[in-house]
Amino acid sequence: MKILFLSTRLPHAAVSGGHVIVRERIKRLAARGHQIALACFTEGDDLQHAHEFKDCLTELETRPLPEPINLASRAVRLYCSHTPPYFADFADPVLKKRVGEMVEHGRYDVAIAEFSPMGQYLFRNPYLPAIRKITSCHFSVAASYRKVADILGWRLRGLRSWLNIKSLQRYEIEMFRNMDRVLVLTAKERFEILHHEPALRISVIPAGVDTTYFTPAIEAKMEDAILFSGHFENLSNLDAAMWFVHEVWPVLKRRRSNLKFYIIGPGAQRTLQSLAARDPSVIVTGVVADIRDYLRRARVFVCPVRLGSGLRVKILEAMAMGLPIVTTALGSEGMPLHTGENCFIADQPRLMADYIELLLTDDELRHKISRHARALAVERFAWDHSIDMLEDTLAEARTEHGATSSPMIGSSAPASFQSLETSGTTTIG
Repeated sequence: MKILFLSTRLPHAAVSGGHVIVRERIKRLAARGHQIALACFTEGDDLQHAHEFKDCLTELETRPLPEPINLASRAVRLYCSHTPPYFADFADPVLKKRVGEMVEHGRYDVAIAEFSPMGQYLFRNPYLPAIRKITSCHFSVAASYRKVADILGWRLRGLRSWLNIKSLQRYEIEMFRNMDRVLVLTAKERFEILHHEPALRISVIPAGVDTTYFTPAIEAKMEDAILFSGHFENLSNLDAAMWFVHEVWPVLKRRRSNLKFYIIGPGAQRTLQSLAARDPSVIVTGVVADIRDYLRRARVFVCPVRLGSGLRVKILEAMAMGLPIVTTALGSEGMPLHTGENCFIADQPRLMADYIELLLTDDELRHKISRHARALAVERFAWDHSIDMLEDTLAEARTEHGATSSPMIGSSAPASFQSLETSGTTTIG
């Protein structure tokens, strides 16, 4: 099958979060013999990592991420445009035309827009020829704005979110109606979207984890430490870190003065470093070469998220490493996690602190939770399971409504993989 992926960013190995899902889907589908192409945005040094995809992509089209606009320009654009906020941040007329050209000359069987904002390149795109269209909704943008409004209330960001919910909801549902299939990461997300439009064709394709790469250490040299990781340009992760440091960490520090809290991942470094400056036991690392080194060092992984939705890849990685989890109910979404069996779930600061302390002091309990978490990761979330489901869903979408199938493309990669840069666009093919 010939598959065109669209992504908000080049999903190379140094990028975390939902882009891990995109990277694994591309590489594992290519390894199974499918012919894969990718159109995406880039930022920073992303293009230096393009070589990672040499053996699995036949074509790579990139555009620089659109520059943020000032508040006045944003207000004018929102008034004049049919594209609501957040989606408008990823709008690029050049990429829209180029996606149409890629479909025209590449004759792809299906196009997958990873992350809802990329769905706009398959929706109301006058350059796009007929093709099976799929949006992989890592999270509902409208639902995320609603949670921000609920949590932040009358604060500026909460009010802005509240004002945009209806327009986001209308746009997102209309876009989903124009897709042949919508993919979500959890059953909860599926039910929430179907509540607004019961006729949508939605498939649950969970994220996975590489259980051979993320494995428990044979001889762990642990510190008296806990850990939280994420991409902190994402509001849900930044809010989680701030809430934990302000609400949970003081309770733990009064009980265990030598305890350390590692915050690992890129983004919002000035904000996070201000937390570390006030308390040397809070250690902000930024980007690290290998997160496994830190997962092996910690005794507990915390995921105190209050915003967002979807299945948290960070939790799957910690589980595969045999690291016990303490998370909010939102963080456990999409996984069969149960307090006292394979994790601990708490939404209240003191209860979360109690569970963390229990795991730090009871070695037998910590080892039991670790074993059960690792077993769950292997049995239910190894990547092969997820890719099997995705492959079946793509085959169904391709053949329904009378479409005909064709033999599988051979597994060999293209002979040439060269780079050409013109007008800000990079093509590899």
